[in-house]
Amino acid sequence: MSDDSTFLRRATIDIAGRLPTLDETDKFLADTNPEKRSRKIDELLASTDYADYFAGKWSAILRNKRASAHHARGSFAFHSWIRNSLHHNVPYNSFVRQFVAASGEVGKNPPVIWYRTVKDSKEQLQDVAQIFLGQRLQCAQCHHHPYEKWSQDDYYGFEAFFSKIGRKPGAQPGEEVIFNKIGVASAKNPRSGRALPPRPLGGKELILDQHNDPRDSLADWMTNEDNPFFARMLVNRYWKHFFGRGIVDPEDDMRVTNPPTHPELLDALARSFVKSGYDLKGLVRTICNSTTYQLSSNPNDFNIDDRQNYSRFYPRRLPAEILLDGINTVTNAKETFSGQPQGVRAVQLPDDQFTKESYFLSVFGRPDMNSACECERADDVNLAQALHLVNSTNIRNKLASDNARAALLVKKKEFSDEARISELYRRAFSRAPGPEELKVGIQYLNRKRSPVDPSTLSGDARKKQPSPEALAREPYEDLIWALLNTKEFLFNH
Repeated sequence: MSDDSTFLRRATIDIAGRLPTLDETDKFLADTNPEKRSRKIDELLASTDYADYFAGKWSAILRNKRASAHHARGSFAFHSWIRNSLHHNVPYNSFVRQFVAASGEVGKNPPVIWYRTVKDSKEQLQDVAQIFLGQRLQCAQCHHHPYEKWSQDDYYGFEAFFSKIGRKPGAQPGEEVIFNKIGVASAKNPRSGRALPPRPLGGKELILDQHNDPRDSLADWMTNEDNPFFARMLVNRYWKHFFGRGIVDPEDDMRVTNPPTHPELLDALARSFVKSGYDLKGLVRTICNSTTYQLSSNPNDFNIDDRQNYSRFYPRRLPAEILLDGINTVTNAKETFSGQPQGVRAVQLPDDQFTKESYFLSVFGRPDMNSACECERADDVNLAQALHLVNSTNIRNKLASDNARAALLVKKKEFSDEARISELYRRAFSRAPGPEELKVGIQYLNRKRSPVDPSTLSGDARKKQPSPEALAREPYEDLIWALLNTKEFLFNH
């Protein structure tokens, strides 16, 4: 099992999208209550940080894009709607119903913004099927799906649910009102020439009144307790979030020819999710309280090669937003994002525009929100990332400013070097340094602070000698820089 420090850091990152605070770490490690892990999970789920983090996740999946300045109101409102739904734990079936059948204008019904980004009915059916049902129907547009049972009739029968979407100008530039057009819902199969009525995947054709919005019928079918795709897709997506690999992987490709590694587990989680009333926080609680989630990431002789059986926790690189916020937390830096108040964290950013504006978020893989696939988020490690962490002006400024962590530590005259080093480790890793780590840190500080004999320096070098304050700060800047570049900091483990 993971130790308390590892669990605290892991769960706080995965649930709240941030590092634990120094106070949280000290209190949790000092707590002797055997129920403290489950209580911490509940505390994180109740926090606004949970909603902030998962709103960013769903904003990317639902393609919350800002193609022009006129779109800012809509993308901000859509993100806020997602965030509020998550914070108040709106049942997932209700959340999806409000999204799929959204009509009106953004000021009263923010989910209509999705129809601004995804305008084509083919894209709409493909996104909805992939996001909420785990069915990738793209191949069935032109021929029978080669790896699945879906035919062209299945594809165009599903498209018919989106065939009556109407649009008219909204109250503000760049906005639209989405409405249901009166008429018969249908989509034409180009090969057979037949106009197909709406048909759920694997179901029968529906004959709907011309005044009815077919998306309401689609939502009815999707959120029905007997739907074979809906709950399984969501629990698989969330399993992937917490373990780095879905029970079916990729998580949104749940075809018959891509079976789950643990079918009984997937079905049990789906049944529990439905029974709970589609309680998203309850699902997170179930996963994070499990022994599987709380296993150590350190391999042993028996699981060192395991990549799919969850016999240990698989370390994952921190997502771009969490990494940026984590660096700011450790260095006491503040990030500035265009149009956002000072101090807004990267995980709170609402749309794709900030990926374009931030080199850090771009190079570390925050998605551009161009597709419904979470694979758009890059989680690899590359040279550009390493160079940015090691040698960028941005990182140097975070380390060396007058309000940076190093400067603040030096001002704590009552603190010993041991206490300062301990604080840094607890902020970065949620644990105290080991004896050897403390010894090495003290040795480095002492070596860097050793005075240089002025007589051994040239005139120019003598003029460039750092001030006493700089001599005190620089060793701590170096130490913080070293901690930020460790695998232990860069990965959730």
